[in-house]
Amino acid sequence: MEARREPVNAQSSERPNGELRVVVAGPSSNVTIPGLMTAEVVGALTTKARVTKVPVNPNKDFDSGLHRAKSLSAMFRSIDEPEGAARIFPRVRQRQQSFRQHFNNGADMAVALAWPGLSNSWIGEFVDAARQVGAQTVVLIVSHPSQSSGAASIAREVANSDLVLVGDIIDATLLSAALGTNRPVIEVHRSLSLTGRNVERRTKRLTTFLPKDDEQALLSVLTAFDAIPTDWVEDYDLRVIMRYSGQAIPDRVAASHHADRVSLIGESFSGLDMHQLATESSAISVTDPEFDSRAFATAVEEGVATVVLASGMSTGVGEGYVGGLLADINRPTSVFVAHNHALRLSDLRFPGPQAWFELAERLLAEVDRENGEMSYVSSRRFSE
Repeated sequence: MEARREPVNAQSSERPNGELRVVVAGPSSNVTIPGLMTAEVVGALTTKARVTKVPVNPNKDFDSGLHRAKSLSAMFRSIDEPEGAARIFPRVRQRQQSFRQHFNNGADMAVALAWPGLSNSWIGEFVDAARQVGAQTVVLIVSHPSQSSGAASIAREVANSDLVLVGDIIDATLLSAALGTNRPVIEVHRSLSLTGRNVERRTKRLTTFLPKDDEQALLSVLTAFDAIPTDWVEDYDLRVIMRYSGQAIPDRVAASHHADRVSLIGESFSGLDMHQLATESSAISVTDPEFDSRAFATAVEEGVATVVLASGMSTGVGEGYVGGLLADINRPTSVFVAHNHALRLSDLRFPGPQAWFELAERLLAEVDRENGEMSYVSSRRFSE
């Protein structure tokens, strides 16, 4: 692929204080998983480079949306759109001009995040704009269950890039076949995979962890669960993990409208049992988890859509976890909405926070490799 690269211009080689310059384009709406993933890519790269974010929002993003449920990761990342942000313009020339302005000062790398199923017609133009200033070009393709051949569907858009990272080996194989021999380097990276959850249950199982003998928290969760229409509740069950003393807690459960769909478990669990609980659950919620919360950590490790039931709409956990939602434990309506959205995401297995930093390291290593090769070629030509 190096033979196709444009020469690096003078602007891109002038780094202030040796700082790498990266331009990242992708969906940016904070009510969509694609937008949250773009924000995490930007956030991880910002620790090592100067990053320019170019929001590119399709007109319709509801298929992967969070809507009224607040995202945990959005609390820790600034994903507001800068002025003059590029969008999906209907005319090619408009898109090209909009992208070029973000490379006026050159760049070392350009990164585009693609979500199969949304419009990705802008990626080829973004790659071309980056190549004009000699930037290393990378396309990140998210793999998710509803788009089994998604990567191959945007083969034309990524054909001129230097590196393509996808989330799933099947997507990588299909993309490679679609592009043939004259193609970018294609690799698999776990941060881009939302596949791998194998919850083979017709019933949506919600598991909630509540503090010992906290009747008010239990009442909020039960009220939210009781809001499910009777005609639908056969498709759901609620598992309450809660240590209790006396009869008050079991009586609360027995008095709930959908009591026959609720199970109360008051025993402690080993680490292995916790992982089994998470694996069997369609979604999980945890009340006011501490940093060392075993329940929350297990849910994140298993990649399960998880709701933090906070006593006041703020929490210190969940940074970097795009599968996390936030609800007010004192408002059953808030709990219902967050639980409902978490259950909608039950087919997805979310990457852990560390995956974003691993991705950033892989991208920056590509810049270092490319710069090293170009320095070697330049010195060799000089000596000749």
